[in-house]
Amino acid sequence: MRFRSLALVCAALALLSLTTHARAGDKVSKETVESGGHKRTYYLFAPASLKPQAPLVVLLHGSGRDGLSLVEKWKDLAAREGFLIAGPNARDSQGWHIPDDGPDFIRDVVEALRAKYPLDARRVYLFGHSAGAVFALHLAMMESEYFAAAAVHAGAWREEKEFNSLEQAKRKTSLKIIVGDRDSFFPLDAVRATEAALEAHGHEIEVKVMPGHDHWYYDLAPDINRDAWDFLKGKALDADPQYTAHVADTAARDFNSAINEINALRAKGAESLRLYNAGDEERRAKQRQDDAQGATAALRAQAETAAAGAKAFRDAALAAERAGASKVPEDFRQFFSLVARACAKRAEGFDVLKARAELQLAGGPPDETQTKVNEATLKCQKLFDEAEELEQQAERAHPGQGP
Repeated sequence: MRFRSLALVCAALALLSLTTHARAGDKVSKETVESGGHKRTYYLFAPASLKPQAPLVVLLHGSGRDGLSLVEKWKDLAAREGFLIAGPNARDSQGWHIPDDGPDFIRDVVEALRAKYPLDARRVYLFGHSAGAVFALHLAMMESEYFAAAAVHAGAWREEKEFNSLEQAKRKTSLKIIVGDRDSFFPLDAVRATEAALEAHGHEIEVKVMPGHDHWYYDLAPDINRDAWDFLKGKALDADPQYTAHVADTAARDFNSAINEINALRAKGAESLRLYNAGDEERRAKQRQDDAQGATAALRAQAETAAAGAKAFRDAALAAERAGASKVPEDFRQFFSLVARACAKRAEGFDVLKARAELQLAGGPPDETQTKVNEATLKCQKLFDEAEELEQQAERAHPGQGP
């Protein structure tokens, strides 16, 4: 009897495992979709239990992760409830950016899945963690008539510019924020400010604070996901989804083209600085060898290198100014303005380096020349420091950024 009882218990446990976990045949697949002229990756889990007119949950990962990191944590729940999950990869794993990562890319993933599976288009949801949570909040506002609702873990708006997304919502949508009271990245003050702003704009917002919980999602994922799903599953659009193109495809292509052009010019400028510094080493070596002709040749090469660096950064500044004057959102105008100013500062710094080399070529009283060389060096360093500060401001101004 003991053996029979044990067998019955084992059978019951086996049955329970089938009802609470994804089946062995249910596998996560790595998929691609063409979006914005690029092949983009996402992870998909379509359980055998997928129901007709099933909901879809789009999972947005945190910094340093990929879509698989969330799909693996959601697949058991998706199998039990019979819904589809997709975890796109951000282009840069450290954070989500607009327009590189959406909303067009996320729309393209959803539409590819709608073409393949019998989904309920009025029940497409967003879930995000950390950087993905911030991005989900933005998408929920930007595409309020496309996504039915959003639930996020460890995320909120913390910078004034992030609240601008509220003005883009055409529909009052439903959101839930799940956060720990020990989250050092998204403190409760930021969460409450986000909650208050959403409420003031008429959105349904629910906040759950988890006592003693910090920013870490993965150990508590089953409970967090269940909580998020219980909130999401009852939400639906009142009409068929409507997608709003906030940045036209041509504008997005122009933006990416401008970024590529600017980065290529900045790379040329950086190479000029490397060559200039190498020229300093060569000049000093020639001087130690009493090779006056060699030292002069090194200085002439430095002057030419500095002129090339100045041109590269001036061209980059002009490219940034042109991009900022095109039809792009305000966030991008601010970004390009800061980049243009930074590049102009670096061009000015190279002008000073060129003048320094020409000053040494001209000769003159050694003490007086050295004093002027030192002054030029300090002026150049000051300009480069100011450029670096502007570049950091530009990075912070780039929308969709988050930890």
